[in-house]
Amino acid sequence: MKSKSLLCLVAMVGLMLGAPSALAASAAVREMAGIMAHMAHYPSDAEKAKLQGIVDNRDSSQSERVLASAIANLKHKVAAEDRDKLKLLVDDAATPAEVRDLAGIVLNLNHHPSAEDKRKLEKIME
Repeated sequence: MKSKSLLCLVAMVGLMLGAPSALAASAAVREMAGIMAHMAHYPSDAEKAKLQGIVDNRDSSQSERVLASAIANLKHKVAAEDRDKLKLLVDDAATPAEVRDLAGIVLNLNHHPSAEDKRKLEKIME
């Protein structure tokens, strides 16, 4: 009986220790956070190509595609056609936290991310 309890405890600790890596942002989200962290007014042509790669990648989630497209369309602030899509991501509790944070940063962008937004972006990129 004790050995079963000990085995269950060891398994639970193992799952908890592995959880942070499971909760880490995807490569696409980290890439977009990196682009946003250095954003000044709009993405460069090279950054737009990376963003288009995320949009075209069949392994990208729908939320990643929405974000990549919205970031590619930035010109000092979010484009009108992307605003409602980003709001849906921000308001959806099922959306991963780092995606909600990134969508909120894109929504509130005014030429470049704020100092607080840059701190959030750094955490997403970890």
